[in-house]
Amino acid sequence: MDTSRDFTFKDGNFSVKESILLFRGMKRKNLYSTSQNWDVWIRHENDEIAYRASFKIKKSTIIIICFFEENDGPIKCWDFGPAKDMNGFQSGPEGKYTRKLRRWFLDEFGIMLPQAGIWGEIDAFHDPHNHTTSIFCIYR
Repeated sequence: MDTSRDFTFKDGNFSVKESILLFRGMKRKNLYSTSQNWDVWIRHENDEIAYRASFKIKKSTIIIICFFEENDGPIKCWDFGPAKDMNGFQSGPEGKYTRKLRRWFLDEFGIMLPQAGIWGEIDAFHDPHNHTTSIFCIYR
C-alpha cells in the first residue's frame, strides 16, 4: 500500500482515506460521520470525552484516541501510534521510544517531528506511568 496517497497530515489536520478525519475545532458529530467504528474510551460523569478506533497500515495495527471538551465542545487533542513495539520503560520524556516513534512517523508519513503552528503542536510523547509512547497532537 502506498501510504502517501492514503494519509494526509497538514496544519494539524489528519486524514486516513475516507475513514478518519481529525481537525482543529471538529465536534463529535464529525467523528461519527466517518466510516470508522469509534468506541467510547473515557467518560467523565455522564459525558463521553474520549473515543478510540483502530485501523491497519501495511502490517501494523494503529490505535487512535480523540479527546473532546466536555458538553459537546471541540476536539482538544488526539494521539495515535502502532499497537506494538512502542511500549516499555523510558527514564525521561526523551529516550529510546520517543526517538523510535519519531523515526517511525518520518518513515511512514515523511514528516519530521516535532511540528507546531497556530493550530497547535504534534510530537512523540512518552507516558511514564503506563510505559507507552504515542504521537500526540494538542490543539490551541
